[in-house]
Amino acid sequence: MRFKSYLLQINPVLSRPEAARRLLRLFAAVLLVGILSGVYTFLLSTFNNDISQRRGYMSSAIAEAHTFFTTREALLESLSLSAVRKSTQAKAQAYPASSEEQRLQLGNAPGHQWSIWLTSRMRSYLKTKQVNLLYVTAGPDPQLTRLYDSTPQVLPFSKCMLNRLRALKQHNPLDPGELWLSDQTEGHSHLYLFILLDERDPDSGWLGLEMESQEVSTTLNDQSAGEFMMLNSQGMLVFTNSHDPRLDQSLLKPKGENFFGFVGDGLVPDHLVIRKQLKSSDWQLMYTINLRDVVRGLWRELLGSLVFCLFSVTLIWLVMRRVNQRFIIPSINGIQALIESEAFGRDVIQTAPVALCVLRRTDGQVVLENTLAQQWLGTGLERETLCAGWIRQAFEGEPSGHCDYFETLDGRHLYLSSAPTRYRGEDVLFCAFSDISARKQVEAALEEARQSADAANAAKTLFLATMSHEIRTPLYGVLGTLELLARTQLDAQQKDYLHAIEGSSATLLQLICDVLDVSKIEAGQLALELSEFSPLDLVNEIIQGYAAAAMGKGLQLYACFDPKLPERLRGDVTRLRQILNNLLSNAVKFTDYGRVVLRVKLLDRDDERSSVLWQVSDTGKGIAQEDQAMIFEPFYQSEGNTNVVAGTGLGLPICQRLTQLMNGHIRMVSELGLGSSFSLTLPLEVAPCAPMSSLLAETVYVVSPIPELAQSISGWLRRWGARAQTGQPTHPDGQLLLELHPGTIEQPLVPDWPGPVILVSGNSSNGQHAETGVWHANLNQLSAIHQAVSQAQGLWVARVDEQVQKRELRKLDLHVLVAEDNVINQLILRDQLEELGCTVELACDGHEALQLCKASHFDVVLTDVNMPRVNGYELARELRSQGCALPIIGATANAMRGEADLCLAAGMNHCLVKPFALRALFNYLEPYTRIPHEAL
Repeated sequence: MRFKSYLLQINPVLSRPEAARRLLRLFAAVLLVGILSGVYTFLLSTFNNDISQRRGYMSSAIAEAHTFFTTREALLESLSLSAVRKSTQAKAQAYPASSEEQRLQLGNAPGHQWSIWLTSRMRSYLKTKQVNLLYVTAGPDPQLTRLYDSTPQVLPFSKCMLNRLRALKQHNPLDPGELWLSDQTEGHSHLYLFILLDERDPDSGWLGLEMESQEVSTTLNDQSAGEFMMLNSQGMLVFTNSHDPRLDQSLLKPKGENFFGFVGDGLVPDHLVIRKQLKSSDWQLMYTINLRDVVRGLWRELLGSLVFCLFSVTLIWLVMRRVNQRFIIPSINGIQALIESEAFGRDVIQTAPVALCVLRRTDGQVVLENTLAQQWLGTGLERETLCAGWIRQAFEGEPSGHCDYFETLDGRHLYLSSAPTRYRGEDVLFCAFSDISARKQVEAALEEARQSADAANAAKTLFLATMSHEIRTPLYGVLGTLELLARTQLDAQQKDYLHAIEGSSATLLQLICDVLDVSKIEAGQLALELSEFSPLDLVNEIIQGYAAAAMGKGLQLYACFDPKLPERLRGDVTRLRQILNNLLSNAVKFTDYGRVVLRVKLLDRDDERSSVLWQVSDTGKGIAQEDQAMIFEPFYQSEGNTNVVAGTGLGLPICQRLTQLMNGHIRMVSELGLGSSFSLTLPLEVAPCAPMSSLLAETVYVVSPIPELAQSISGWLRRWGARAQTGQPTHPDGQLLLELHPGTIEQPLVPDWPGPVILVSGNSSNGQHAETGVWHANLNQLSAIHQAVSQAQGLWVARVDEQVQKRELRKLDLHVLVAEDNVINQLILRDQLEELGCTVELACDGHEALQLCKASHFDVVLTDVNMPRVNGYELARELRSQGCALPIIGATANAMRGEADLCLAAGMNHCLVKPFALRALFNYLEPYTRIPHEAL
């Protein structure tokens, strides 16, 4: 760490975020320099190797040239050694010429005559080497003699050459060396080699060899060695095959005997030159190679090196760019973001509206905190104790966050939220404190408001219970008396009066029930009771309840069932019946002509869950657009309905609230002059049931003035197994005909039908054929239609009654104890029980009822729950504690939720809600007529 800090102090540039980028560039530069150095070394080595190879070619060419001239010098020297001087005393002797050898006479001066013998092999050799043999006398006037010519063309020997030989003899009369001369005349050049015939006698003359320039150039020309130049002893150019004007004499001036190197006019040399002196003379031979040709010969290496350099540079650039974008830039951005985040975090901590601090785990000291933490927590001993406790709970408890509430010395309420973490390489606890003093005040105010609301709700509940009890108690007297009065002998006018009173009382009871239902829903007192029911029977029951009213107004009232509808469902049938009754009552009430239709359709089904649509549509006046938004508000009534009796305005609000309570929804569509439609969608469970018996797979023709009705019944017939066809056939063939009449049957739809006919209408009674081949069935009772079709097909089925017969109120013969504090209710209960054939004893309260139970034997105890001294609950508990097993039935005017549970908890068997009808009392008492009971 110290070394790192020292390095950072030495070079602060490397401690910045851009240091990685600089290092990357430096690495790329070093790598690029290394690559370029390697390429340069490769090219230099290749160039040097090529130069060395070319130097070898040049040296080899010079060596071959030296051999060329050496052989000719040796030939000339051997010829001079073979020359024979002729003495003056010797007699002339003739030697005959032959084909093998030939004698050549050299010179005519007395004392300086020589002769040479040329054999045939020598002559062939001269011809092969393309050289001519010459002899030049050494006198003041030298003469040339051609001894032997091997070339086809012989050129004259110039006087200049003779003068040069004479001049050389005068300057160096005793120089025995060889002479190299060249002659250029009329575009032809020759090379001459001369040697003294006898080196001991300067006047012996010159023996020479003549060589053509073409032969010399052919010998010296070597493509691999470059262009050649041959210089004489004065440095003059004698032979060359070069045409480069840049190689002038100043450039080619020798700097010694031998030379090898680069020459050129500018800073960069342009030729490679090798110069060597021929050993046997002072002439020089030079070969030159143009460096452009050298470079041109290395084009593959140069191109490969260039491509490699470009590829390397491109690759390094791409790698740098990739590393820069993928690693360095994100790292720099991350470091910058980290720096900014740290600075931002410190600013956030300082400006946060909550107190923030970081506590060290080891000693509980504060590592970091803001101003609010210093102000709210202080620096006392209490803070150290709290900090130690927070650290212990956070690190020794659950790994998740920890919360705590506490109050400071200045009365401030703080909420702590802490979490263990790490900061600067050590375990710390991060704590956040929120000032919840205002929230505590709000909570206190809310608690006070809640208590006030609970008290108001309790008062409301008590008021509703009291009002329900106080209203239902006298109402029970009225309805009970009216029911008893209706069972007496009355004339027609009295019956009319009685019906008017019963209607008003029923309206009053409905109003009380509606108000109570709304209050129960708002107070959460209403609970659903699930049970199995048949949607077909439910709709039939509801339709039959309004059939008379619809018929009285001339309306068509019928139901359409979806053929896919389950036969048994599970739900709160009581509340569903209440909703449909409200909707159907409004539809019949506000429709003057046309029809009212109740549709039941299965929307979807998922295993045991199904969504069922219940729709009530009418052709009434409709609801105005401005009234539709308020139609589900309590006590709201639309205007314009002056010809009907106004209701309470609670029916639709109760329907909406009950629908929401059953997790459904209700929707309304209405248009003035066209009518209204209320759609109720409810999720219901499908209950298992036994299906109806199957029909025969015979054709049944279904006709109706309403296509919708015909399609619905046809679907049910197909579901039962028959082959239903909608519409009248063109050729009757005696099949079964099913006529559907939404109202009364005025005349048959298909007169003179040859086969069996089933007449179905909304007001028909179920039964067998009144005349041959004709059956009647109720339109809204599918079981009756099924029975009629089965009988028409000749199948046996159980008989369906025309209507549900009311069970007769037979005599019960029970001895009943009635505990009731209200005198009117006592008389009504006594009369109702006596009407049912029971004997009655009355008690004013629970205490008196206990005394009577001890003194007499009773079959049933009927007690009011609200009585002075000992109420009904206390009476039931006391009887059960004494071991009494008599059935106890409670009667209460309180219809609030939980009243029945209180009765059952006290030991009662049943609970009756006032006002109750004679039928309800009979239903509760009838089961006990067959159960014997022992007296106390």
